[in-house]
Amino acid sequence: MIVDWTEEFDRWLAHAEEQGGRLLTVAIALLQALTDLPAKPVEESATFKQVRQARRHKLWRVAHPFDPAVAVRIICWFPTDDHAVIALIGFDKKTIGDVFYTSAAARGEALIDAWLRQKGGPDDR
Repeated sequence: MIVDWTEEFDRWLAHAEEQGGRLLTVAIALLQALTDLPAKPVEESATFKQVRQARRHKLWRVAHPFDPAVAVRIICWFPTDDHAVIALIGFDKKTIGDVFYTSAAARGEALIDAWLRQKGGPDDR
């Protein structure tokens, strides 16, 4: 899987790199889980689940097993069935909880719309 990401995600990842430690370790592991996918998920798993709050596009969250220190999530979208994924937003859910998914869905869908306008790519609606 080729993993591409937004400027917003790039800023978050740079922050994770500055922080180092467990946050960075988990973020890299989640990106590796994305990279290791042979194709976009067709069913949910412990690592990949659909973001139920998303309405216009199929957003997925990438998560890791429980860790008391961090709760990193990556919100992503798979524009096609082949080897491409857009990582939209990264965050540490530990400090903000599930409420973030509502705003993440809205922000993620806006980022997808901008990407589609720019690239003229496929629409998954």
